Amino acid sequence: MGRSTSKREQLDLLTTNFSYRMLAGENVVRFFFMKDLLLDDEPARDKGKAFPLGDVQAGVKISEVSIDEKDKVRLKGTLEGKVVFYSVSGPKVVVWEEEDFTREVEVPGALPGMTVNAFGRICYLGEEESPIEAEGKILYQLKIEVEVMLSVTDPRQLNLTVGVKDIPAEKVVRGVITVEELVEEKEISLTIIKKYEFGEELNYIKAMNYYIKDFSWQLEKEGVSFKGELVTSAYFLAGGKSGFQENKQQFNGNVPFTQLNKGLQVSIFPCVEYCAYEINGKNANEQASINIVIRITRTVQQEVVSDIKDYAAKKEYLFLPKLAATAKEPLELVQKLDLPYPKEISAGVYRFLDLEVNVEEDMVEVSGVLEKNIYYFPADDNEWEEEEDAERDLLPLVLKTEDDFHSSIYLPGISPDAETVVYFNMERTEFAPTENSTLQISHASLEVKCREVEEFSVVVPFRVPPGTSMVVYSAKRGDTLLKIARSYGVKTPVIAEANELEEDAVLEAGTKLLIPLMFYTDI
Repeated sequence: MGRSTSKREQLDLLTTNFSYRMLAGENVVRFFFMKDLLLDDEPARDKGKAFPLGDVQAGVKISEVSIDEKDKVRLKGTLEGKVVFYSVSGPKVVVWEEEDFTREVEVPGALPGMTVNAFGRICYLGEEESPIEAEGKILYQLKIEVEVMLSVTDPRQLNLTVGVKDIPAEKVVRGVITVEELVEEKEISLTIIKKYEFGEELNYIKAMNYYIKDFSWQLEKEGVSFKGELVTSAYFLAGGKSGFQENKQQFNGNVPFTQLNKGLQVSIFPCVEYCAYEINGKNANEQASINIVIRITRTVQQEVVSDIKDYAAKKEYLFLPKLAATAKEPLELVQKLDLPYPKEISAGVYRFLDLEVNVEEDMVEVSGVLEKNIYYFPADDNEWEEEEDAERDLLPLVLKTEDDFHSSIYLPGISPDAETVVYFNMERTEFAPTENSTLQISHASLEVKCREVEEFSVVVPFRVPPGTSMVVYSAKRGDTLLKIARSYGVKTPVIAEANELEEDAVLEAGTKLLIPLMFYTDI
């Protein structure tokens, strides 16, 4: 039979306060906008075809973020931007007003009462198709894709047992709590400006592609230093000449952090949001915006008493997400394009379609479709469509490509129940001639993180007199069943069942709840 109440009262527990900000989950989500621009002005033309829009600049602001239900994060924000429209009278900047948006995204591990950070940025800007003309107006359609980096933290303060007086050591079961704690997280933006000179008057210029090459970072005493190379490719029309021009520029920086010490883990996610040009006679000023999200974590451990054999002890059951595995793999996609190797060729910016992640035993399968435009000038003038004279078009031809990819990443010890987040970083695109075709080789890197949830029991001091079987609790503003369960050292489903509620139920202030207190007695 179990020990008596008096025996419970005689336990002399040595306790400690354990405070931490557990990284409960992270995710990267993307959502898509189609922006219509209806213009009245007459566009500049090349053999009857309207010039495509020039450079597009866009920005996103996350104004509100909340966790309203389990595994769901609600985002509110605004999107704004501007484009360069080439009319018969010259380039004009067209600005569109802010547009509000609301999105609900999935973040496994998120629960009401936790804290969430959200950093939004533009990951894709592209023109949908050739513009539509009717009744003296012209309609351009833009594709804009927003990427949001999310992290969910669970601030906790627990009073835990680390020792017991006057109890034989063989009856004390000890364990170690291991937590991935979010130390600090920052977002920075860099603006890189460079001037380029052309031999003749510049009539048109547009960024085709841009990416970061050889990015690296180093953890120093007062912050994180980083460096890399920005690579841009632009199409230009100067006088009667047109073509592509690739530019490279080094950049570096330092981000200060206040809580740096040994044992920290650093994750950095760089992205080029846009690249744009301003024409000034024979010159063009290039302006590129680089966004970098930096996340610093550390592993926190605390030795605790998880059980006391033959004694009744109040326990709390912790559900702790653990970073089970992480891997970074290069991704190389090879695709044969059905066109002879051209005189000039350039890849456009990319976006991922139909991204799927499947977790199996010891393996993560990632698949999807990579979409981008290829811009080129044929080597043979006869390849131009509807060509009636010796003068070829000034604008490049456009080929839209979709490339399926599949990557299998071996992560020993991973179970199908693991929560997985995937980060992509697109890099360079190369082209090579083959017989009557052109080979496209796209390079990217793929980073995968897997988390698993472990149940861990710890001995905690009694909050109410031993032997109490039930208490009534009045909910306060911001309370959740999870918070209340932790406070009393019981499992969330116990309170939910006793009050006929769902585990993620929203509680109104003043709601009365029955709390069944559970004491486990080992025989």
